[in-house]
Amino acid sequence: MPFSGKTTIFNALTQARAKTGDFSAGAKEPNRAVVKIPDDRVYRLAELYNPKKVTPAEVEWVDVCGMTEKVKEKASEAEFLGHLRDVDALALVVRVFEDECVVHPQGKIDAQRDIQCFELDMIVIDLDIIEKRMTKLEKSIQIAKSDADKKEFDLLTRCKEALEKEMPLRDVDFTPEEDKYLRGFAFLSLKPLCILLNIGEADINNKDALEKECSEILKHKKTGITSVCGKLEAELSQLEEKDRIAFMQDMGIKESALDRILDLSYKLLGLVSFFTANENEVKAWTIPYGTTALKAAGTVHTDMEKGFIKAEVMNFEKLMQAGTLHHAREKGELKLEGKSYVVQDGDVIFFRFNV
Repeated sequence: MPFSGKTTIFNALTQARAKTGDFSAGAKEPNRAVVKIPDDRVYRLAELYNPKKVTPAEVEWVDVCGMTEKVKEKASEAEFLGHLRDVDALALVVRVFEDECVVHPQGKIDAQRDIQCFELDMIVIDLDIIEKRMTKLEKSIQIAKSDADKKEFDLLTRCKEALEKEMPLRDVDFTPEEDKYLRGFAFLSLKPLCILLNIGEADINNKDALEKECSEILKHKKTGITSVCGKLEAELSQLEEKDRIAFMQDMGIKESALDRILDLSYKLLGLVSFFTANENEVKAWTIPYGTTALKAAGTVHTDMEKGFIKAEVMNFEKLMQAGTLHHAREKGELKLEGKSYVVQDGDVIFFRFNV
């Protein structure tokens, strides 16, 4: 919702200086920023290889306008929803902080109510798309009697029945084929949902209890929750690293909001990181869990996938313990894997391929 501190948290996550309150004044274009993921492993590998270039993985954050009544009335317009449909996951900022100078659109602050309202909004928007599509399919089936149309109609019927029970689509079990097909609709209730409780400084030591109060939402699949003091984190993001670390220690903050939210996002999206390393470049790659060595090679370069021979795989921690790749190979820690090997988080991979 507006005045939840979305842009403040966006600034905290991205070290941006986007103007807060812009959306309430009618701004339409979202704020965007690409952030390098602070994975210590890629920099430790760089110390080992001393490469010319170090490339961490990246994530893009998009800060859109709040869900006002006006926006919901025009929810079918691509201007607003297009920004939501074009992302991998949704991060819902929910206001918990108290501030007499910032009015809550609903009057009383109630995080559980706001989460439920958002979920219902997403369900209604998806239901509208499904009903319109099913109306077209019904006519098509009567005329052409297409098996493909009938199959789609049956799948959408299952989706419609779930949504009418106020069940988000991420709670429905789909086959890989069905899931792939439904991605074309970019249903909002199908996307993983990361809930960010925007708390005040007085609640920093009470965040576990606040999260527990809203834990009912966690009964849904691909849903996670964490607390963020947006105002404090935004201030921290503007400090030099040395000052930021000292300030966090004084406040008893063990890890930044960025670290916690990225960790939660990776879990909700089912992502892992692997690394490629040589004297030219050390690079982190983000892939879905369950990706084979063959497909991981294609992520690096299509030629690697086409000419794939083998993958030399080394666990990051074991490589660090060995000190060098040569010592790791002597200890038998470097494994030779084929196309079907499932890449694990933290794998350092050297691909063998024919050009």
